[in-house]
Amino acid sequence: MIPLFLYPLAFFGLAAIPALLAIYLLRNRFRRQVVSSLMLWLDTREAREGGRKLRRLQTPLFFLLELLAILLLVFAASDPQMKMTTGARPIVVVLDDSISMLAGGDQAARKIAEQELEAELKRQNPYSIRLILASERPRILGDLARSPREAMSLLEGWRCKSPTARLDDAIGLAGELGGELALILVLTDHEPSVEIPDKGRIQWWAFGKPRANLAFVNAVRTQRDGLDRCLLEICNLSSEPSSCQVIIKTLEDNKELQKRWLQLDKQETQRLVIQFPASTPAVVAQLDDGVLPADSRVILLPNQQRSIRVDLRLRDGRIREPVVKALNATQLVQYVDSAADLILTDREEEKQIGSAWVMYFRNEPDVTAFQGPFVLNRTHPLLAGISLKSAIWGASKQEKENGIPLVMAGNVPLLTVQEIPTQGGQIRYDLQCRFRPDFSTVQQTDDWPILFWNLITWRSSMLPGIARPNIRLGEQAILSLGDYTERVELQAPNALPRDLIVRGRQVSLPGEELGLHEVRLDRARFRYAVNVLNQDESDLTHATTGRWGNWLDDTTLQMEYRSIYWILLLLLLSVTIIHLLLMSGSRTWRG
Repeated sequence: MIPLFLYPLAFFGLAAIPALLAIYLLRNRFRRQVVSSLMLWLDTREAREGGRKLRRLQTPLFFLLELLAILLLVFAASDPQMKMTTGARPIVVVLDDSISMLAGGDQAARKIAEQELEAELKRQNPYSIRLILASERPRILGDLARSPREAMSLLEGWRCKSPTARLDDAIGLAGELGGELALILVLTDHEPSVEIPDKGRIQWWAFGKPRANLAFVNAVRTQRDGLDRCLLEICNLSSEPSSCQVIIKTLEDNKELQKRWLQLDKQETQRLVIQFPASTPAVVAQLDDGVLPADSRVILLPNQQRSIRVDLRLRDGRIREPVVKALNATQLVQYVDSAADLILTDREEEKQIGSAWVMYFRNEPDVTAFQGPFVLNRTHPLLAGISLKSAIWGASKQEKENGIPLVMAGNVPLLTVQEIPTQGGQIRYDLQCRFRPDFSTVQQTDDWPILFWNLITWRSSMLPGIARPNIRLGEQAILSLGDYTERVELQAPNALPRDLIVRGRQVSLPGEELGLHEVRLDRARFRYAVNVLNQDESDLTHATTGRWGNWLDDTTLQMEYRSIYWILLLLLLSVTIIHLLLMSGSRTWRG
């Protein structure tokens, strides 16, 4: 194991080696002189202690001992630290779970990160290992691992299927789970958004590579007025122009419907509007770009237009006329005399007990024209996009009304809603609208048709079935059921069937897996498709490779490293003693 040197400047002491070498190479050399007698010489040996000329080393053993002493002294002064076999600090690994980690096939950041993580865990051999997936909501991956082998086996759950990765939230969760002593390792494909300290508890490793990518960034399928249309948006996420082919086929029998060639400039988005024949089943659109397969393919199911059966029981023509105009503008209404989904009436005695929703227009005496400002419950779907600015609403001053107020003028409720349970465990809603058209101008504003559009779409969302069968990755589809039940079965792509709990008559369907999903309830079958459609995640131009941060803080040095300078000092002492003994023996032999 390679030692860590806390004081690398001590290696400047190696400059003493050339000086030692010069002492042994620069020796005096005397010319031969013939003399008559040596009786006048005190010492007949040649002086070899110094000089200005080079000559061959005469005492290599002493030289080697002195060289070894210098090396031991320098290395001891640098304070070398050796890592213990087993780490004393736990490691929490934050894994980027976004789809961009799969870009590049065999060279994807996900595969490289797994290889580097395995090598690091074997090198560190930490006390414990915890894995956290950074997706839209960070979550723990598996149980606490006590060995690198256990941790690597948990990586099967790292599938990179999230539309985004909230790394900051995941790092916060890692700090809470690991405690103050935990080391945090982030594996992703882009650089950090904030500066990572050089010495601390966080390391940030990125394994991405900038790539040009063609992707679907929007896909919508609608059916209106008997026409089945599809809108596709394709973006060239690169710094160079590019071309691509879009092929649209049926999902079941793979029958080709259309093929389009596109030429896109850099960072350009083009739209395709395609009209399908009547009764066209589910279709799939495919790009011939394979950098990131997840955003190169979309599945679009037919979005059936669901009209609302309305029983119109308005006797007052002043109310009936503006109501009918607003309902006709939605183009989602079918007028019936029975089996209605929604009843509009201005007579309280005609309100019925059943599954149909009722909107009752109350025409009362003692009317006041309220000019606002009005208090609106903007969290309710019935008031989405409504402001009632410059509107006049005529109604009675009576302050008591059943239900939850949605629109109020001071303390006077003008529009309320009440939830009423029915037989069979179903829920219907009764709306009370206190409204005098001869004292009002609200029916002449844009808020009036918006109110009825919200009413029809709200009622439509409660009909049996899935209101939005095509959703983005990370969203939820809402399934409404006609009858009360406790559970439904969900079959997701490449997964085993699982049960979902029904709340009331609705169930939230997860959009965590790409592809076609099926919900089963007895003999009924409902399907919905999940697609990526995330331009930020499909943009791979900002991917990078690099490492930021270092775990060599004071806590790590104290807990996981041990100094070995004392061993070097003991060896230095031994070398010095041997050198002195050899010098002493040499002088005795000479004497």
